[in-house]
Amino acid sequence: MSQRKILVTAALPYANGPIHLGHLVEYIQTDIWVRFQKLRGHECIYLCADDTHGTAIMIRARQEGRPETAVVADMREAHIRDFARFDIQFDNYGSTNSEQNRQLCHRIWKSLRDGGYVVESDVTQLFDPVAKTFLADRFVKGTCPRCKAPDQYGDSCDKCGSTYSPTELVDAKSTLSGATPEVRTAKHLFITIEKLH
Repeated sequence: MSQRKILVTAALPYANGPIHLGHLVEYIQTDIWVRFQKLRGHECIYLCADDTHGTAIMIRARQEGRPETAVVADMREAHIRDFARFDIQFDNYGSTNSEQNRQLCHRIWKSLRDGGYVVESDVTQLFDPVAKTFLADRFVKGTCPRCKAPDQYGDSCDKCGSTYSPTELVDAKSTLSGATPEVRTAKHLFITIEKLH
């Protein structure tokens, strides 16, 4: 049998809360598979990292009156401790907020931009006039436009499973200020994936 080189990762845990049983099932199964490959003589590298970006982290930091970086740092410490308790052995456990990842993302972005794969386009979004910010998924709640369930986030309904645009929410309210959002247009950058084929 020839030696294979195998790179393995599992879903990145979100840095807004502790590791739960659902996470552990995936990491334990993956860890077992990686150990098996190593026992068979294959070069197998198991990578993972904390996902440190997103609205859930921003919301938790605001609720706790702490910087987002403090929430992320505490969660990283807790995640590493939890993985160690279950003897999950990553070859490298990083962070999406690391300098290495930042440099790699900048290099990829520059290559895409310089290659003409980035376009600017207008996007209609909800804007909080009190907090003076556009409202991403968890920053807005309202009634599901499909099943009419109340108190749903701005991108999906927990009751019926529908996904939708925040502008489709009925009786939308900002979770930041409680204000009724305004519909505004903002410029966004997009990668033209179809050009990459």
